[in-house]
Amino acid sequence: MNLIVSTRTETKHLRFEVVGRWQYGDALQLAYLVKAAQSRAALDRFLIDLRRVTSEPDSTEKFMICDRLVRVFQPPVRVALVGDATLIDSDAVTVAADAPTIAVFAREGDALTWLMA
Repeated sequence: MNLIVSTRTETKHLRFEVVGRWQYGDALQLAYLVKAAQSRAALDRFLIDLRRVTSEPDSTEKFMICDRLVRVFQPPVRVALVGDATLIDSDAVTVAADAPTIAVFAREGDALTWLMA
């Protein structure tokens, strides 16, 4: 993974700031990194900031982060993804009873409001 991920524990959630060029396989590695941080902090709400992540110039592939988060987490986990919605696979988010709640936002303030609701 060529991404730089900084993690910070907030009052009620974990915050992940991700920087770098997205490559195939980064979604699963990022999901497991979030899972490892969850086990250390014992929190179930995450804000993942993807605004400083870029993709290859000729790539039309979306980041598969939602799909990978659904595979790694179960309720009551809530994940707010902040970033360019055209690059995030939000269509992979399911509303199943055994899936985490994931939402994609363009602005951090909206994400935090939703995350704390």
